[in-house]
Amino acid sequence: MLKIVYRLVSSKESILMVLLPSLLYFALYHEYGLTYAIGASSIYGITLMLISRQLGLISLAFALSGLVELVIITVLPKSEATQAVQYKVLLSSLSTACVFLVFAVLRKPIPMLVAEASMPSLQHQRLTVGSPSLKKWQYVNGIWLCGYLLKSLMFVNYSHFSQQQLVMYTLISGWPLYVVLILMSVGLMKARHPIIKG
Repeated sequence: MLKIVYRLVSSKESILMVLLPSLLYFALYHEYGLTYAIGASSIYGITLMLISRQLGLISLAFALSGLVELVIITVLPKSEATQAVQYKVLLSSLSTACVFLVFAVLRKPIPMLVAEASMPSLQHQRLTVGSPSLKKWQYVNGIWLCGYLLKSLMFVNYSHFSQQQLVMYTLISGWPLYVVLILMSVGLMKARHPIIKG
């Protein structure tokens, strides 16, 4: 199981889209403040989209998210930027949950697509042996959907974060949340489908 988790977490996409932006954001926040952290992360996302076209729609979504944050910190006064970024992260979490829901309705659960792209043998197993089934992948998709809904609920419960709280929340709900969701997904699929090698 740990081999599968390691492959997913250490994939090029995971490192480029989740880990590096988190490290950049954290380092720049502590050295230069929130404005520079958001600005650099936004520019990173836009640059990634331009140079890594193989990441497709994922990099486009990341770049657009960065562009929104860049506009927020450019247009709004510093006193209002933190709260605006907070609401943007809330909306981003909700929109991500909606994307998981739409793909579930389309019978293309995102965890299945990501796992099968990382390990094509999973798709072969599903199509030839029927294991893991689409129903199980839908269940895993539901776990991810709930994870992003819980992430957004954090913002609903707190009306105003300080800059430091916002940075810590952004970091914790980024890479660590991603790893926890992968661990839960792989653990669930492995327990129910011993055919998955890892």
